[in-house]
Amino acid sequence: MSARSVLHVGLLCSAAYMTYCSSTSPTPPPSDEEVKAQADISTMERLFTRVARSTASMLKYTTIAGAGCTVAAICAREYSSTYSDTVLQKLIFPGIGSAARISITPIVLAGWSLTMLGTSLRLWCFRTLDRFFTFEVTLKEGHQLCTGGPYSLVRHPSYTGWIIQCIGMATLNGGAGSWARESGFLGTVPGQIAACAFLAVEMYMCMSMVHRCSEEDRLLRNRFGDSWFAWAQRVPYRLLPYAF
Repeated sequence: MSARSVLHVGLLCSAAYMTYCSSTSPTPPPSDEEVKAQADISTMERLFTRVARSTASMLKYTTIAGAGCTVAAICAREYSSTYSDTVLQKLIFPGIGSAARISITPIVLAGWSLTMLGTSLRLWCFRTLDRFFTFEVTLKEGHQLCTGGPYSLVRHPSYTGWIIQCIGMATLNGGAGSWARESGFLGTVPGQIAACAFLAVEMYMCMSMVHRCSEEDRLLRNRFGDSWFAWAQRVPYRLLPYAF
């Protein structure tokens, strides 16, 4: 296998691993008592809470599947055998796809970089909040206001990381040089439906997280009062420093 192909496989595997880690909740779901305690949560947030873990899992495994198909196609292309021919017949659509075009491109590098940036930011948030980090809007017993680490840059850095990660995943899995595009999969009706569904779920997740910022700010403001106001004055931006 060429050095370039080895590097490509390494990029894909590292992105898939980081996506798995950052899309897996570090804590179990809140108890029924903790959920009931948040009686003033909006209807939109309650709906998002119901689907957050399942949609995160769907995006996680879709990304891993895309990386797996790409790695399999690269290995089958590099090591010629009867088995390799069978793999390529399954993964490459004749007439519209080519295994030779699956390669490291500027788009692939950009997608990998964004994925690693977003996932690293989310994992930093996991470590900083520790047991208080949940996929649901909830305040646990003994909850403390965290103002250090990534929370000294923006008030909701894990959502910033998720949005960056989503852009990276879509670029890495669907851009020039990816298996989905170069195999011809995106040129088929099932491929186009899958791509539209993937992007729709990503957009829903990102939009819901932007809305969730207000929900979390309100809950934290009500719980911590002056401490929250002092933090919000030091860190006025929700998602992007000096912008939003």
